[in-house]
Amino acid sequence: MSSIQTAVCRVGILLVLCAPLSVKALGDLRSLDPEDRSGEWSFGFAYILEDVIYAGEERESTDLVPLFTYSGKHLFLDSTDFGWHAVDNSQWQLDVFGSYFTQGYNDHTFYRETGAVRPPDDALKGMERKNTVEAGLELTRKTDFGRFSVQLRQDAHGVHDGGELRARWAKVIRGNQWQLEPWVEYNVLSEDKADYYFGVQSDEATVTRPAYEVEQGSVWAAGLAGRYSLWRHHQLNLNLAYRAYSDEISSSPIVAEDSGVSVQFGYRYEFGGEKRPKDSGEYNFVTNNARPTSLRVAYGCTTETKFVEILQGDINCADLDTDLASVFLGRQLSDRMLTLPIEGWLQLGLGRRFENDLQDDFWEGVFAFKAMFRQFPWSDSVGTRVGFSNGVSYTGRIPALEQDKAARKNRRESHLLHYLEFSLDVSVGDLFRVEGMRDLFAGFYVHHRSGIFGSSNYYKNVDGGSNANMLYLEWEF
Repeated sequence: MSSIQTAVCRVGILLVLCAPLSVKALGDLRSLDPEDRSGEWSFGFAYILEDVIYAGEERESTDLVPLFTYSGKHLFLDSTDFGWHAVDNSQWQLDVFGSYFTQGYNDHTFYRETGAVRPPDDALKGMERKNTVEAGLELTRKTDFGRFSVQLRQDAHGVHDGGELRARWAKVIRGNQWQLEPWVEYNVLSEDKADYYFGVQSDEATVTRPAYEVEQGSVWAAGLAGRYSLWRHHQLNLNLAYRAYSDEISSSPIVAEDSGVSVQFGYRYEFGGEKRPKDSGEYNFVTNNARPTSLRVAYGCTTETKFVEILQGDINCADLDTDLASVFLGRQLSDRMLTLPIEGWLQLGLGRRFENDLQDDFWEGVFAFKAMFRQFPWSDSVGTRVGFSNGVSYTGRIPALEQDKAARKNRRESHLLHYLEFSLDVSVGDLFRVEGMRDLFAGFYVHHRSGIFGSSNYYKNVDGGSNANMLYLEWEF
């Protein structure tokens, strides 16, 4: 697969999310009501506290992860799960889905919390297990006693080449503004999948870590998902989960516990904009949506200057002389946010990093939500917009500037990082008094990638990142 195909694929799956080193079960976030078909978008964060079953000194893990949801009639997105309701009626539901499976430990050279290098006798020193994208089918029978589901999933990214069978029961108990969803699940992992994540290969064996093969593994799990609507746009989530691992897994020399607990607190802002169809017929977010769309093209240079310092006017380029070109497609979600005249937008971006012969050039994908304000006192004369975006960025390679900064700090790197953007522009048509160009805007934006000051396992505890100063043209239509 070429680099551009890889980048487009990763944008298509919402920028495949890198995971921390512990056993993550982001599917337990369960932000959405399973019967929600409202067509709403939301963005938020979840704080996770969970037990680590792998051997080593760290017995608990904390994390801060972004939440993205969409509850369409046919399509859905719930953080790491996305797919299509192929059949959906009062009795049966058949989903075709993709899911980012986050069982792996992507880098066990450093401690998660401090970034310090681990000692040679660390239980997982020299081992690495990647996360992957899995595809599958889920058939659900809807009854008065709950939802009974059978799910088949298979590695679609060539990481472990295994599969998994899941059987699940869940029941949603609804109140006026709240929901409780108890659930029980039994998972059977194929030999390839179980051995990949819990086995020890012969070339990984040491004096204290013998080779170990897992022929099959299973997991019992139970939990409770709680949801509460705080006013119209604010959604709170609480998720509790307990997992018990079979003897084949818990007997592995790299596994220290046979069970684990996770607690997750989440908040989402639901945009809740009016759904206006462009033409006659049923509203569709992509094909029949009267809300504005935008297309932005930009070019700029990378810089070591901090994000806040750039906003204060310190605009320059890095000594490495690397550049970025980007194309962003946006669609307005709402006219107001937090009762203020601030528009909400969804953004999908594709960038090309030019590395000045320091390494091969590569692609970058961005998925973000943007807040836009344009009601200035002078806006009737010269249209002016200020925007701020929040999301995720995935790069095909680690940018040279980020490699350089990580080496100086002796810290790790990550393809996936948090994305922030500040933009400022004015209407070209208003400036030059050309009526047909009033919806064309020229401006400047800051393209920012970071690990949230090393506080997120989700971003591999990266303490740093990079910025790019970008000039652009953006057309609203």
